[in-house]
Amino acid sequence: MSRLFSGTVRVRVTGGSLARFLNLCAFAGIGMERVVWREEACFFTVGVRDFFRCRPYAKKAGVRLKIVKKSGLSFFLYRNRRRKLWAAGLVSFLFLLWFFTLFLWDISFEGNRRYTDDELAHFLQSRGIVCGIRKSRVSCSGLEEEIREAFDGITWVSARLSGTRLTVSVRENEAPPFVPDTEGDEAPGDLVAEADAVITSVVVRRGLALVKAGDAVTAGQLLVTGTVPIRDDAGQTAGERYVRADADVIGIRTRVEKKEFSLWHRVGTPTGRVRRGLALTAGTLGFVWLWPAKDGEWQTEVRYRRLKLPSGASLPLAAGSVLSREISSYEARYTQEELLALAEDFKRQTAEKFVEKGVHIIENNVKILVDGPVCRLEACLKTEEPVQTAARQTARDGMTPGK
Repeated sequence: MSRLFSGTVRVRVTGGSLARFLNLCAFAGIGMERVVWREEACFFTVGVRDFFRCRPYAKKAGVRLKIVKKSGLSFFLYRNRRRKLWAAGLVSFLFLLWFFTLFLWDISFEGNRRYTDDELAHFLQSRGIVCGIRKSRVSCSGLEEEIREAFDGITWVSARLSGTRLTVSVRENEAPPFVPDTEGDEAPGDLVAEADAVITSVVVRRGLALVKAGDAVTAGQLLVTGTVPIRDDAGQTAGERYVRADADVIGIRTRVEKKEFSLWHRVGTPTGRVRRGLALTAGTLGFVWLWPAKDGEWQTEVRYRRLKLPSGASLPLAAGSVLSREISSYEARYTQEELLALAEDFKRQTAEKFVEKGVHIIENNVKILVDGPVCRLEACLKTEEPVQTAARQTARDGMTPGK
């Protein structure tokens, strides 16, 4: 920076011992820049003061120094010393720069989402704060207090002057301090327990949790409220805002799945009589040949086998055999072993249904209850899963939604 005002010179060195001259200058601490060798000459850039310091070393090394270029503010002013109007213009320009710094020329806002820049700028304009006024007329502390009083949704304000720019930083509520008249997923609401459960974990994304891990809750109990208190700078409650609660409340609950059926069912016993036949398919077409039956109840089974070439390639043809057995059916009561098998199958199907939904099953028990001709299966599952459900929030403290 000092060289910018004092100036630098580009020097050409010829004759004598150039290497000795450079060594002497380096030993004396003379800073040289952009040193270039061209044929029998050396070029370098040095400050004006260092140029006069290196002249004795040039005489000692027997070299000749010649200035080929002068740069810097001092040389520029010397060349233009006779241009009085230019000097007056420069002084006037510097004076205008200083004069303009006494005024406010830019207003910016930070942190505002709910209130637009135009709304805040219109408020400042109503207070006489516009671009072009003297900075001495702007009171940052007073402006902060006025903005907090005029806008209910703003809880913190910081106004600062930096040069000719006024920056207003605000911090707003995440939601308006009333219940908007909206429906659907954006309507404010609470989270309540869907069923009796023991809470294992609570992760709240929006709202205020009223339960913690280890608490036992009942169906309909409030878990996460959408009413969030608004606190001022002193930590006191200044109001409330209503949001749509969003959280993952995991708990252990008990589910009971039931199934009823008759204890009596039809049982078929083979009589020993059979009928055999043939079946053919070609693409989507099919043909089955079987001796007709005059009477009785028959169960028919068809087995196909696809035809292949000797090379192993499959053909769109299949042939098979048909086997039909005569059965004698009657009503029979389920045995204990059959009921146990049905209960285990019901237990497995119930578990698979909840596992597909992402429910973690801790325990799975099944009961067999017989009431006359009716049998009821009850699968009692202890699961760990989300237990919250959304509930619409009502207006509080006499507030009307949307007002």
